[in-house]
Amino acid sequence: MILRRIFPGLALCVMALALFMGCVETGPPPPVVVVEPPPPPPPSPPLYFVTVSGLALREGPSTGATQIGTLEFNDAVELLNTSSGWARVVDVRRDLTGWASMRYLQPMPADRARTVPRKRPAPAPKEAPKPAESPKAM
Repeated sequence: MILRRIFPGLALCVMALALFMGCVETGPPPPVVVVEPPPPPPPSPPLYFVTVSGLALREGPSTGATQIGTLEFNDAVELLNTSSGWARVVDVRRDLTGWASMRYLQPMPADRARTVPRKRPAPAPKEAPKPAESPKAM
C-alpha cells in the first residue's frame, strides 16, 4: 500500500522535472575564436657589397649629383631600387641613403678590391707643323 502512494508521487515528480528541463532555454553556443597566424614580415632589401675603395655615395643618380658620403671596400649596403646603372642604397654601417654606381656593387663580399679606372686628361692637340722658313737672300 505504501508503494501505491509513493509510486504516483515519484512519477509525478519525474514528469515535473522533465517538463521543467524541456522549458529551460540553453544559451547561444560559445563564440568560436579563430586565431590566424601573423603575416610573415616583409622581405628585407637585398644586401650588396662595395667592390672598390672610396666609392662616392651621391644625392642623385649621376656623377653631377652632390657627394654625401664615401663607401669603402666590402661595405654592406641594402639595395632599394635601380635606375640606369645607378643603385639607390642604404649604407648599413652609417644608416645613410644615397645613390652609387651599380658597376661597383655585387651581391657577395669580394676577395680584393677592384681598381677604379681613372679618367685620363685628353691629349693636347698636336700643333700643325710650321712651314720651313725660306732661305734669305744675301
